[in-house]
Amino acid sequence: MKRFVWISTLLFAVAFSTALFAQEPMGAPASSPATAGTVTVAFNAAVLQTAEAQRELNALQTKYAPRQAQIKSLNDEVTELQKQLQAAGDKLSDTERANREQTLSTKEKQLQRDADDFKADSQTDSQQVFQNVAQKMYTFLQTYAQQHGYAMVIDRGTNEAPVIWYAAANLDITDALVKAYNAQSGVAAPAASGAAKTAPASPQKPRPVAPAPK
Repeated sequence: MKRFVWISTLLFAVAFSTALFAQEPMGAPASSPATAGTVTVAFNAAVLQTAEAQRELNALQTKYAPRQAQIKSLNDEVTELQKQLQAAGDKLSDTERANREQTLSTKEKQLQRDADDFKADSQTDSQQVFQNVAQKMYTFLQTYAQQHGYAMVIDRGTNEAPVIWYAAANLDITDALVKAYNAQSGVAAPAASGAAKTAPASPQKPRPVAPAPK
């Protein structure tokens, strides 16, 4: 019988790996953003690196921890039932084997439903957190760019999916933008936790949409 493999779907763990999306090109020296007419920003990474987003995503981890624990417990139960059924071999009567297989099938289906529901709910909540902060960051970016005299701010995308293929390291304002946003938001950075530092597979983060003109 095919073994069901449980996969953690804490989509909001991506918040702890966003540094991967905001790294400078390999070999590029660290430097301060230039006072240039055109600068770049890793917008999605900037949003997720803010203290506000980190606080909300940490809250989601706490919210979903009991459900995650329940899913893991059910997965352990399914694994144990599979081992017992396999170990029994030909010792079971046809009726007993059928009953055990039915119990196992029911547990596997419940596990799949619970995992799917967990993924859908956590994805919806984490994307809502991202969108809420992204809208605020977008508005803040307009003022920030004007104050610094930038003629244009270009989203550089990520290293995995770049929007622009090269820009000098000193043109990137991601870190400076996050620091400035945190300062005006007044939200303290959350304490470091033992959360995993690598993000699980997840759908592409939604691109922020500028508010429609009134």
